[in-house]
Formats: sequence, C-alpha cells, structure tokens
Amino acid sequence: MILSHIFTNDIGPGMLFNVPDHPVNVMLDITNDCNNRCIYCYNPDSSIGHGGSPDPNNLKKIVSILGLSGTKEILYLGGEPFSLPAFIEILETGRKYNIFQRTVSNGSFLTDTYICRDFKEKGLDEVGISFHSSDEAVHDRITNRKGSFQEAVLSLQNCILAGISSFIQYSPNRFNSSRDILKLAEYIKILFGDEVKYFDINRLLPIGRGQKAQSVFLENDEWFEFLVQAAMLRRYGFDVHAELTPFCWINHKAKENNISANTLNEVYKMNRGCYMWIAQLALDYNGGIKFCPTGPAVGPSIIDVKWPSFWKTWEEFKRYRSFLWNDKCVDFDTKNACSFFYQCLGGCKYSKGTPYQMDHYTIGLQNNLNEEYKNEKIIKDKQSYNSEGVTWCR
Repeated sequence: MILSHIFTNDIGPGMLFNVPDHPVNVMLDITNDCNNRCIYCYNPDSSIGHGGSPDPNNLKKIVSILGLSGTKEILYLGGEPFSLPAFIEILETGRKYNIFQRTVSNGSFLTDTYICRDFKEKGLDEVGISFHSSDEAVHDRITNRKGSFQEAVLSLQNCILAGISSFIQYSPNRFNSSRDILKLAEYIKILFGDEVKYFDINRLLPIGRGQKAQSVFLENDEWFEFLVQAAMLRRYGFDVHAELTPFCWINHKAKENNISANTLNEVYKMNRGCYMWIAQLALDYNGGIKFCPTGPAVGPSIIDVKWPSFWKTWEEFKRYRSFLWNDKCVDFDTKNACSFFYQCLGGCKYSKGTPYQMDHYTIGLQNNLNEEYKNEKIIKDKQSYNSEGVTWCR
C-alpha cells in the first residue's frame, strides 16, 4: 500500500485513514546493546544489559508472524543490530517471506568485506551507516568512542562492495559546524561517487539519554536553517529524507526568512509525515508494541495476541487513529483540517518526549500566531481609541 493513498478524504472521527490490514512496514528493535554511547541516544544507559536479553527464537517468531500476515518491509534497530550474534538467522527468516530487510548501524561490526557479503547473501537488502558529523573528532566525541568515524567510513565501503544498498543516517546537532551536512556530502561523493543513494536525517528527541542532552538539539531558526541546507543535497545527486517537521511551521519560517518558492518546495519534498500506528509499527525485541521507535513498549507483544486482526481492533490503536486528541490540525465539528495536514499529519507526536502530544513546533507556531494576532489587535484598538480622542491606558 502506498502511504500517500492512506487518507479517506472524509473528515470524521476515526474516518481519516484507510488503515491497511497489516502494517506496511515495521521497525523492530533486536537488541539494546551498543558499543557506542552517543550523548543524545533515545535508549537510556540503564537499558544496556538490563530488562532481559533478546531471545533469538522469539525474534524469529516475530518476523515469521509479520511475514505471514503480509508485512513486506522490516527496519531492524537497536542498540547496534550487528552486535546480536543471531541477527544473521533473523535475516534468513525474513528472506523466507520475501521481506525487504533494512537496518541502521554504527558500522563497527562491518569492517570486514566478507562479513558484509555474508549478510547480503542471508537477506540484508539495505543498510544506513550513522554519521554524526563530517568532522572525525566531533563524530567520535558524540559517540564517546575513538575511531568510530573511521569505522563508519570503512563499513560503508564494505557494504557497497558487498552489493548492499547504502545510505547515510545523519544526526544534526549543535556540535556540528555550519554547513556540516554539505561538507559530509562532498566527502561521501568523493569517496563513493554515486554508490550512496540518500541521506536520512534524524530529528533528535528528549528520550533516554537525550533527556539530558537537549542543549545540543537544533531548535527553531537553527533547525529551519539546517533543513534549508539539507535540501541542497539534491545538487550533489543525493535524495534526502527528513523526519516529521510540521509543514505549517516550515511555511511560516519560509515567509519569515524570505525563502524562495523553489527552495521551500525542496524542503517540503524531503520531509515526511509520521504514519506510526496508521501504516507503520514499532516493536521491541519481545514483540511489545511501541508508540514510536524511540520509546518503550506501551502495548502487548504481537506474539501474545491474534495478529494481524489485533492491528485493526485494539482500542488504543483506534483512539490514536481517530485523531480526536488533536485540536490544532483537525476540526471534526467543522470537518476541516489544516491544508498541510495530509502531508505531515501534524509532525512528530513524540517531540516533547510524551506520546499523544502535538508537535512542539505546531504548538509554538499557534502561540506565536495568537500573540501576533493579539498585538495586531492591540495596535488597531489603540488607533481606534486615539481617533476618538480617548487616551490609551498603559
């Protein structure tokens, strides 16, 4: 099912979406373990080595349930997925169901070409290698592990040689210098030519270790300036995907900064909405249903319920899909929605670190517009009173 076809075009409680019979794609954590300690990781330090260990048999069962029910794409996450010895067995299971299998890695376990070829043979179709900066020292500082930048570069080379489709997973932050993503794009283009297909851009969230690292998050003008720069990646021949920024806010910032229509359109094109619990699903390594890939499990394991019928019948899914909790983007009384809603679905519902929250950019924009309206009204009222010879009270 194409995600752009998900809407019913009928604004009514619970009737906004054509929910498929099974999630189109699934994001599955297979371990919390990682040899990096990135300062803004959404996993807390306490999750490393705690809360039980992944059971490979359970993971293979989860993949089988998904494959039998019709899911055609799985993105394996962590932790560092390749730190799990059984990962290759999980890929073999997914291949039996013709599932397109992807993962994101720091690259430290992929410094041998033969290992990469083995993963390709067993069913790995695509890998994203995480880069946190174009600068080696900055990257290693963020990961808290010396040599991690060079491992990322080497692993990217090995994946390309093994025939695995590869992309860059990029994390913008305040440690990066100006135009850092463009410097990284130039570096990758020099090393690998057209072999790297695209950049996928993280939006950092105040979850896990990220709760204590919010001072390095890009915000407001910084984030908008970064998005404008990232849109320039197309000039280098890269496609680019960015996470979950509400289009109303982008449009407002473009007007504030006199951004051209062509540039604004490029920023729109690279942004994508969040279809979690509508056409996408996140699971932990026990199969527990997560609200978002960055959060803990909030529902039962798909192993313990009737799947995929649970996907269409669980009340929590229905409550979320109704969007009745969203009073900024959708007005069910008047049967209207923001003109951008069908592109971005309101942005990130986890941007404040709590599920079922309006994107803080949407809330901030509403507050700013209300303040602008109030100030404009005050000015008009002053002019009206003064014209009548009435002194304005201060």
